[in-house]
Amino acid sequence: MRMTRLHGLALAPRAVGGVARHLGENLSGRITLTPRVERFLRLAVLSGFLIAAVAFELRSSVVQSRLLSFVSSRLTYTVGSGASPRIVFPRNGPFDVRHGYARIPGFERRLTNQGYRVVEQARFSSALALATRAGLFPPYRERSLAGLRIAGADGGVVYDAGAGSPTFRGFESIPPIVVRSLLYMEDRDLGQGPGPSSNPSIDWGRLAKAALLYAGHRLGMPVRLEGGSTLAVQLEKYRHSEGGRTSSPLSKLAQVASASLRVYQHGPDAREARKRIVVDYLNTMPLAAAPGHGEVFGLGDGLRTWFRLDPASTCRTLASPEPTPAKARALKHVLALLYAVRAPSAYLAGDHAALEARLLPWIDRLERERVINPPLAQLMRNVHLRFAYPDEIAAARAGAWSASRESKGASLARSTLARLIGARDLYDLDRVDLEVVSTIDTGVQDQAEALFERLAEPSFVASHGLRGERLLSSGDPARVIYSLVVYERTPEGNALRVHADNLDEPFDVNQGTKMELGSTAKLRTLAHYLEVMAELHAEMAGLDVPTLEARAATARDPLTRWAASTLSREPGMELTAFLGRSLERTYSARSSEAFFTGGGVHVFHNFDPADNHRVLPVREAVARSTNLVFIRLMRDLVRFHEARLPYDPGTVLADARDPERARLLAEAADQEARQVLARAWRDQRGLTEAELVDRLLGRSPSPRRLAELFYGWNPGASADSLERWLSARARVSSEEALRLHAAYGGPLTLADRGFLLRRHPLEVWCAGELARRPNLSWEELLGRSEGARRASSAWLLHTRNRAAQERRLRVRIEQDAFARMTPYWRRLVPSLATAIGSSSDRPEALADLMGIIVNDGVRRPRLLIERLCFGPGTPYHTELVPSASREERVLAQPVARLLREVLADVVEEGTARRVRDAFSTPEGEPVRVGGKTGSGDNRYVTVLKGGARVSRPVSRTAAFVFYIGDRYFGVVTASVSGPAAGQYRFTSALPLEVLKLLAPAFEPHLGPSPSSSFARAEGVAGVRGRTDS
Repeated sequence: MRMTRLHGLALAPRAVGGVARHLGENLSGRITLTPRVERFLRLAVLSGFLIAAVAFELRSSVVQSRLLSFVSSRLTYTVGSGASPRIVFPRNGPFDVRHGYARIPGFERRLTNQGYRVVEQARFSSALALATRAGLFPPYRERSLAGLRIAGADGGVVYDAGAGSPTFRGFESIPPIVVRSLLYMEDRDLGQGPGPSSNPSIDWGRLAKAALLYAGHRLGMPVRLEGGSTLAVQLEKYRHSEGGRTSSPLSKLAQVASASLRVYQHGPDAREARKRIVVDYLNTMPLAAAPGHGEVFGLGDGLRTWFRLDPASTCRTLASPEPTPAKARALKHVLALLYAVRAPSAYLAGDHAALEARLLPWIDRLERERVINPPLAQLMRNVHLRFAYPDEIAAARAGAWSASRESKGASLARSTLARLIGARDLYDLDRVDLEVVSTIDTGVQDQAEALFERLAEPSFVASHGLRGERLLSSGDPARVIYSLVVYERTPEGNALRVHADNLDEPFDVNQGTKMELGSTAKLRTLAHYLEVMAELHAEMAGLDVPTLEARAATARDPLTRWAASTLSREPGMELTAFLGRSLERTYSARSSEAFFTGGGVHVFHNFDPADNHRVLPVREAVARSTNLVFIRLMRDLVRFHEARLPYDPGTVLADARDPERARLLAEAADQEARQVLARAWRDQRGLTEAELVDRLLGRSPSPRRLAELFYGWNPGASADSLERWLSARARVSSEEALRLHAAYGGPLTLADRGFLLRRHPLEVWCAGELARRPNLSWEELLGRSEGARRASSAWLLHTRNRAAQERRLRVRIEQDAFARMTPYWRRLVPSLATAIGSSSDRPEALADLMGIIVNDGVRRPRLLIERLCFGPGTPYHTELVPSASREERVLAQPVARLLREVLADVVEEGTARRVRDAFSTPEGEPVRVGGKTGSGDNRYVTVLKGGARVSRPVSRTAAFVFYIGDRYFGVVTASVSGPAAGQYRFTSALPLEVLKLLAPAFEPHLGPSPSSSFARAEGVAGVRGRTDS
């Protein structure tokens, strides 16, 4: 027979009716029962038993705990390869949005468009998918600290947004008085359930009361609504319900059901779940947003942010059994936060007095219920809440940032991630539940940053021999800014291993600074020279000797002439030999020659005066870093490109009637006019007419000067107009106005007006336009200026101005020649000085060039982010990796290999000899190093009347772009900016010494490796199976 067991009492299903019959039989001798009464008695007894069973179930949850545990066990997910065919993302719960779970589909689309692919994603069980679509929240163990975490390639921590966040690690770490206070204020049944399986998500009494009050409110009755949520339901509400609120009865039902399923996900016993609810609530309760800090979550964060209390010491104080003033102060501030959850913005960011007033009745209740003892309660009444001021909060935030200053590698990784996923800002990024594996090697990164910090100490500098000549012999070492970027060539691309600088600001020196790095530009010049030589070899290698001789005779540039002559003497010469021969070409290092370049005549000097009387081959000039050889080499490159322009520069310069000359002159004249006009518009916009007059004429101008300006602005105006305009600015009679009109009101050109005013004609014209229309935009001004530009430049087109024409033509021809180099060089200053560093360079761009050389002439993708995993350990686990990127050949392979040989010479016998024996494998074998040094003492030089020169320091820079072995390459720099740069005398010797000091950090990685010598993190930790973690 099927039995029903209720709390140790076994009853057969028919026993209930038997009891009723037994009662009827016992009473039948005294009272005669009608069939109707007998049926009523049976029904009453049956109802009593049912009510008792329901009451018992409501308190013990014996049946529902097993039922909900069974259902929860079916709400699972697994993680599989590739994109998921069955996954349901949340929509708009506060924590789901904050931690990025609701935004994963958008992140995935954005990353896919940028070359990433999904390699792993969660797969919902059919039951979980159905429940989620029905509005329930997946039951899984949510982390209190969910945010951005970046790991290095060696497994070290690059960045952890949750590091230092004050949270309770477990129930036992919470002071008991905090637990008792919380449960009394929010959920009194949570800590004392009637049985191990009772459901802590539902308080039937509170729920029934809340439902009745809600119904009365809907009917228009004057009742105050009260919440019926337990702590478990509150967690679901502020984490996953829209807006963190209960919007409808269905919303409340979803919260209760979800909380119940989460409680029983590990089985019918709910005792551990009760402890987790307390821990999760105290770690995640929302406590508004503090100015200068952002959102505040959890008791620890609330104590630290709103009251400037240390959470750890506060907990230690609360754990003390004695009722001390310190304990009273700590507990009152804890109670303030527990109560403020009801309206956190109103109480914490607004009405502090109201919060203080609300706490007093609660202290009385807690004392009355013996949650706190009377002495402690009395001390608490005497304590006043002490809130942190907004500037204190902001200062504490800034101090915390300064104390835990993140590395520039972490900064780069975060900014890259924000761009990849489209985060609003870094604050938004840090709150996304995202684990990332980067290519950064944290060991070498940390050692580089530690070295940069030590280099600011005079004692360290002196003890390591850095006070010598061309090092830090003068100046404060703490003002020198160092930077280092190192890549490793891997099968997937160029992996960034180190990205560091010691600038104590968010600015990134490696990526954001363009430095005049001096002779490192010679590497670009040399690379382009060999590229041109490879192009000439490809063009002429198949020609016969007579054709080559003819090409040599008619060549219009030295490089083509040499290439044709060399191949005519040695037909069939292979490219490698031809390139090697090109490095033996010689140039004079004489410094007395003047060069017309960059719009003027310039004289250059060698670093070593002993080179002034030498004639050097290109290869030796690279090792010695001889400036004048590279100036002349760049001149030959310019001539090479000039010879391939779509017009003949010789004819343009020689023939005054050449139509191409007229076109170039007209373009040059208009370009100059546009530049003058743009400068005038920037200087004059926003000025009143009176201010424009003062700018052009100065203070208290004479009537004659005012008349000149008036007719410059108003050609053809009458004498009366002049008199009225002058009367507002000077005392002028009618007779004088007529005289000025006769003298300056005639048909003069715009150029004549400018000459009279000793101003550029376009300055005068622009001021007149802005005087009439002060808000004139640049586009409108430019559109109206065609006639004025033509008139102001007409003088240049006259044949009598031949010298001015030729100067501009030579500048234009040089610009066009440099434009042909730009696709390889990027942005250039069109000057021969570019060969020795006038165009400036970013350290990152120099590293890119060295990467091309190390990779045999191929530009490969730069790698920083190897793996992204959104929501690890959650049902929304989504993992992406970069797809294989396309490679681009930039240099011919023989060119790249020859460049590596030449750069090795610089280390073996040239300007980088300091690092010749610095690197070796773990076995002690020497590792080949190559590179190019560069130094810059950058100044503004002003030539005064009489020829005297005034030099003002701008910056001092030094760099070494290098490769180490066959895999590693990068750039190390040292720089000082501003007037203080004049105090320093260091050259590229300083970055060489810095790199040498870092050599031991690289040694473990310099052994042979087929792929990458750095340990690769084995994916991202996540759940592989059920939702419990």
